[in-house]
Amino acid sequence: MIQEKATLSRSANLDNLLLFQARYQHFRFDRHFHDEFALGVMEHGVQKFHCRGIEQCAPKGTLITVNPDEIHDGMSADQGEFRYRILYIPYALLQRIGHGMVAEGRSHCFKNPVTFDRQLAIKLSALFMMQADPQSEVLELQSCLYPIVATILSRHGTERDRLPCYTKKPQPVAKACEFINDLAQEPLTLDDIASAAALSRYHFLRLFSDAMGVSPYAFLLHRRLQIAREQIRAGCSLADAALAAGFADQSHMSKKFKAAYGITPRQYQKAVC
Repeated sequence: MIQEKATLSRSANLDNLLLFQARYQHFRFDRHFHDEFALGVMEHGVQKFHCRGIEQCAPKGTLITVNPDEIHDGMSADQGEFRYRILYIPYALLQRIGHGMVAEGRSHCFKNPVTFDRQLAIKLSALFMMQADPQSEVLELQSCLYPIVATILSRHGTERDRLPCYTKKPQPVAKACEFINDLAQEPLTLDDIASAAALSRYHFLRLFSDAMGVSPYAFLLHRRLQIAREQIRAGCSLADAALAAGFADQSHMSKKFKAAYGITPRQYQKAVC
């Protein structure tokens, strides 16, 4: 049995981007979504994940290209080991690259969660190797990363409004999302959220799950994890971050954090603070 391991680090010589590196076999991610673009490469094995309502498979040598707010999980496709690396690219940075090197006036996104482009996968793998070399210079890495992102957007990109996860939500669902975002730290009930949406709890639960791809609780949990990460980045202790985000305690937060992101809050704290 392999030793499963995941690390998160900030690349000081590459625009301070967060780099995630993982080796898994039995670990399964809970359904979650990120605030940034996830751009990575599969280095070994086959990972499968559910995204956009279907099962996606990412074998060795493929690119992982997941947009912000796209709900997904993650696991081994064949019960074997899989390894990959991912850069988390902030929305604003990717748009600057897209506007400056591809096309102005577009809201750039990745077309598919898994991208088959061997040439770009090789280039991204080379970038990861360069990034790990302490002798690599900032200019060298930037000169490699930006063309890779631009080429992906040119070959395999689309506009934000064309993707299903960014289509306009039904008004009751939009109201519910706003309600949850505003009161995520509170002990909300299904009746509380359904009332804000002006629907019965049963009608609301079906409508929300169909529109969002997750349950109201899963959406609430993601918002709490967002708040926890914000608190950690602001320098709060893990215990204070847990309480500020609406978790019962630090242990409760840690369990949900690891299930969603594959690392502990302590690992995240060491990477961002």
